[in-house]
Amino acid sequence: MKRREFVASLGAGLTGAFLPRLPLPRLRVERFVERWSWVMGQAVHVMVFAESEDQGLEACAAALAELRRVEARLSVFDDASDLSELNRHAGREPLRVDHDLHDVLAAAARFQARTAGAFNAAVEPLMRLWGFRDRPLAAWPDRVPFEEAREAVATAVVRMDGDMVSLPNAHTQLDFGGIAVGYGIDRAVAVLRAAGIRRGFVDVSGDCYGLGSPPGDADGWVVQIAGTQRDIRLRDTALATSSETKSVVRLEFGIGAAIGHIMNPASGAPVDTDQQVTVVAPTAIAADALSTGVLVRGAAPRGVRAILTPE
Repeated sequence: MKRREFVASLGAGLTGAFLPRLPLPRLRVERFVERWSWVMGQAVHVMVFAESEDQGLEACAAALAELRRVEARLSVFDDASDLSELNRHAGREPLRVDHDLHDVLAAAARFQARTAGAFNAAVEPLMRLWGFRDRPLAAWPDRVPFEEAREAVATAVVRMDGDMVSLPNAHTQLDFGGIAVGYGIDRAVAVLRAAGIRRGFVDVSGDCYGLGSPPGDADGWVVQIAGTQRDIRLRDTALATSSETKSVVRLEFGIGAAIGHIMNPASGAPVDTDQQVTVVAPTAIAADALSTGVLVRGAAPRGVRAILTPE
């Protein structure tokens, strides 16, 4: 699902003029540098144009390091992460959190409101119920645990007072699977900018951000939406796609039976759709969260640029 073919024509035409007896202007020659890695359980590709190869290599390394730092803070799969520590504090005293967790929690609340609850970071009880944490389901969930998980999501509250955060309901558990990648991409782009990079591209398994535009193409970086012939140009904008084919659980019962990983907070069940949703937004965190919310909701909130395929 979240895979894109990156197609870009790179080239630059440089011209200059000078007055007699004045020194020739120094033309800026940019070096193309790219690096691949594996972060947040997904393939990562970072591309930059830099003034030197060393600058490009250092910038790519710093961006990848920032993605790994964010993963260590926000992963539900790491018992030592800040998110896991907050989940352990559910129903207990408030916990002091750092800026990463604080910023993502604040953003999650905004996108939950904007999507009328379709995006909800408190779906972790449902992820566990449906077999996305331990082992595949041996049978459909029984009514009692199903209703308990659904109730835990419905009653989840996140209270924030400065850098103090509490989860009043002891059953509340958060999962940033629909927002952490976008936040990490935005942080990586900020690191590239701080390193002096003005043209770059960060791709985390199809969720991506185009920084500036490649030489010779002022309209931006060209990204092809998976499964289509449609191209999107990104210039200081982000793109994210959600579908139920990216991460599935193969059930232990039924021939070829599988369920997708995106939960409907209202129904308590995985979203049942063959559509995919691509959202283009000013930030990667917005594209990430809103693509999930639109897929669950089936329609985009006003002002959200969303592409549903097949249409």
